[in-house]
This record gives sequence, structure tokens and C-alpha cells, in this order.
Amino acid sequence: MYLSKITLRRGIDINVLSRIVQGDNYTAHQNIWSLFKGRPDDKRDFIFRRDDEGAWPRFYIVSSVEPVDSSGSWGIDSKLYAPKLYAGQRLSFTLRANPVRKRKAENGKGKRHDVVMEVKTELGKSGKPRKEWPAVANIAQDKGIEWLNARAGKHGFSINDNEVRVDGYRQHSSFKGKGKSAIRFSTLDFTGLLEVTDQGKFLKSLFEGIGPAKGFGCGMMMVRKI
Repeated sequence: MYLSKITLRRGIDINVLSRIVQGDNYTAHQNIWSLFKGRPDDKRDFIFRRDDEGAWPRFYIVSSVEPVDSSGSWGIDSKLYAPKLYAGQRLSFTLRANPVRKRKAENGKGKRHDVVMEVKTELGKSGKPRKEWPAVANIAQDKGIEWLNARAGKHGFSINDNEVRVDGYRQHSSFKGKGKSAIRFSTLDFTGLLEVTDQGKFLKSLFEGIGPAKGFGCGMMMVRKI
């Protein structure tokens, strides 16, 4: 696998810059796909995260092949990615995730619910005065930790709730084309410490991501030794 940092080159055409800076998550998705020409959409084998340098576009990508730019717009710094892991290892991490939970709808089909908005919806139904609602930041922290804990074991790690901060709750809308309905999803940013419990599962998570909306820049966990 490869870990790559992709940065937009200085001095590029202003129209290209405007399209990338002002574009939504689907635009980012298309920009990343362009670096893997010949890879059909149903064979996506990379994850990515947008992490701008100020207002300047920058992406991190984990992929099975090296990204290649034929447009001259991007500077690419790639290296082999094969983390040495062991059970009991402590690491610092960051993660931007799409925090949803599946609930059965009236028709019996599963429907994904944003864990923060789900709480706000229930509070609205309860009739509790809005001034008595907990702050969105508090809901995000509590429900984000709950969401991550529910998935940690499956992904080969554990967390101490007091060592993880959850913030940056955002709702996004992306459009795949004119006349098409918006794709709506939310994100939370996790920052903190974790402990590896199963190196094989955790390595798989670093390569494949955690949670849904990976095609829109969610799920890529970045780790450092401490």
C-alpha cells in the first residue's frame, strides 16, 4: 500500500484553482479519481482525506497503487505504507468519519441516521424547550464516542473515552450532476489516543477506512507513534 500527500501546485490556472477550492465533496472525489486512471468506479481501492493547508487544497490518500497526475496540477509525495503494529501498542490518531446508525424504517428497511441529528430530532419531539437542550458540541462528544466505541473492537483497537476529543460536526451536500438530488451526509472529527488490540484488523482498517461515505473523504484514520 502507499500513503500519499497530494498538494495543488502553486501558479496553476485560476479556473482550475477556483473549481477545486469552491467544489463540494463530490468534486474532491472526482479529483482523486483522476489520479487513478483506468480504475473503474466499482473498483475503488483507495481512501482519502481532505486536510487543506490554510485555504490551499491538500489531500492524503491510502491506495494500493501510486497516484499519478497527468494534468500538471498536483504535487504528489508518495511512500510505501506498511505500519509495524502490535497488540498493546498506543498510538495517537485523527479520524474524520460519517457517524451514522442504522434504524429500521416503517417499511422495515434499514435507514441510516446521523447520530447528532437523531438526538436533536428526539429532543424536538419531546417538547423540551430549546434553551434546555444540550449544546451540539456536547451531543457530538457523547454520541461520537459512543459511535466509535461500537466499532472499535471490530476494527482492532480500543479507546479510553477521556482520551478522545470529538468536534467539528458538519453537514454536507454534494451533487453528482445537474438535476440530480443532493447527497447529504455529516462528519465528525476525532482526535486522541487508542490502543491496538488486534494488529491484523487494525491494519485492515488503516488500509480500508472506518464507517460509510469513504467516497466523500470519510473514514481514513491517520496514526502516529507516541
